[in-house]
Amino acid sequence: MGLAEKRWVQERKSTDEVAFIASLKSVTPDVVVEIDWEGFSANIPDTQYLSNEGYGLPNLIKALKEVCVDDLGKEAVKAGLKKVVIKPAQSDAARFLFADGVIEWQAYFGGSSSGYIYADTMKSTIEAAL
Repeated sequence: MGLAEKRWVQERKSTDEVAFIASLKSVTPDVVVEIDWEGFSANIPDTQYLSNEGYGLPNLIKALKEVCVDDLGKEAVKAGLKKVVIKPAQSDAARFLFADGVIEWQAYFGGSSSGYIYADTMKSTIEAAL
């Protein structure tokens, strides 16, 4: 990883990660978050929509808020979600799983919409696992 990528990682950790974790903790305060910024830095153009409300990290917050719309959902998420792991993927390998208390998001945030995982899909996956 070169200096430009190191700077990019540092910037993402101090901006996008801080905002994402704050939003996530407003929904479920005890969750642990791991984001593979070094992995994402290997192909920075594929992160162009990382913070986009429709395609990026906010999608997971939106999905969790929809799951937590009532006390039953809030209790289920609080009891069931322990960790969120986000790693980079190519558009054709993107996936979203929730098992054993861990959300694993192999995420693509680049220019091809075929790799995006939308909030409704995330919500369905989360609810099915709770």
